[in-house]
Amino acid sequence: MYKINFLSFLILFLCCLPVYAKVNSPRVFIDSPQRVCWFNSSQYSEGALIKQFDKLYVCSHKYANQPDSQLVWLQLDKDGIPKRLDLRGKIRVH
Repeated sequence: MYKINFLSFLILFLCCLPVYAKVNSPRVFIDSPQRVCWFNSSQYSEGALIKQFDKLYVCSHKYANQPDSQLVWLQLDKDGIPKRLDLRGKIRVH
């Protein structure tokens, strides 16, 4: 008798568990990731300018030939052209 009661309780518990979990689980909606530059806990879009320590920085692609690369702050020279890393002829190991 004890085994039958325990088995019936177990079956009932396992059947109700997914229904109970669906009702009480919070709904989370995630937007597609945005490509932004961060500064002082604020998001900046591509092309945004900031001035820090008398130097201008622009939010731009990390690599000039890869328009889908991540956005980073690049320092501007006197002509307003971003200074990018020159990786030609260098080996980088991560």
